[in-house]
Amino acid sequence: MNRTLGLWGWSRWLKRWFALPLWRQDLGAFTAHLRNWKATGTDSILREVSNRDDALKQDKQLLKWRDFGAGCPPEGSPRTDEIRKLAGSASSDQRKGRWLMSVVRTVAAQKRREVRILELGTCLGSGSDYLASGAPAGAAYHGLEGSEVLADFTRRRLERHRARGVRVAVGVGPFSQTLPVLVGSESRFDVVFLDGCHEGGALMQQWHDIQPLLADGFVVIVDDIRWSSDMFQAWTALSSSKGIMGIDLFRMGVVTASDPVGQPQGNHRVSWLCRA
Repeated sequence: MNRTLGLWGWSRWLKRWFALPLWRQDLGAFTAHLRNWKATGTDSILREVSNRDDALKQDKQLLKWRDFGAGCPPEGSPRTDEIRKLAGSASSDQRKGRWLMSVVRTVAAQKRREVRILELGTCLGSGSDYLASGAPAGAAYHGLEGSEVLADFTRRRLERHRARGVRVAVGVGPFSQTLPVLVGSESRFDVVFLDGCHEGGALMQQWHDIQPLLADGFVVIVDDIRWSSDMFQAWTALSSSKGIMGIDLFRMGVVTASDPVGQPQGNHRVSWLCRA
């Protein structure tokens, strides 16, 4: 797996990242996302979500939960952790959250109906909170989480969004069980956030499994693309797929369908200032 650890581990990625072609605003698909990212930076809602995360990072309450992430068996591994530890190691921070909010806002503005959001791997609901905060009333959020304890935590955290008209559902169980149910329901999603098992093989399987769930004009956000070498290999393969255009935010990546006429395919990066 070759996990990325420490300053040296992360710094070795920088040269390769800067070698990617820089996204230009005249290239199309992600221009609106970049514009909304800039606007979101001064949004008080972004700060409110970040403040809720900061509070969790001080919370010493113990949670007994089941981990279905990287290196865990299919039935999951039982864990006992303080909330502050989970919040510090497995939650979306403000840089990532800013992109989650701006992507949802961009897609919502482009649709003539409610935006529909799917998240794989909710943990404490940080990413969920940012996603739902970018959604207007009438939108629908559907999270999938292996751990019943973390799924319940996410549901309670998202109650404020349910109260303002965002429909919230969180399914519990391994993705191998919950994703087929969604596929069978013929649901379609505009924004998908892949934040579950950080293993390259698992990421490619998730990418394959969500294909029937993607609406026209979909945007898929992939978390922790440099978490390990095999995660980055999977991200590279995914973002280089035929008909796909990707933007590399350094720790996260975003892909959408590429128009074969007039738009580039493959992977581009944002500036260092815009990174997640």
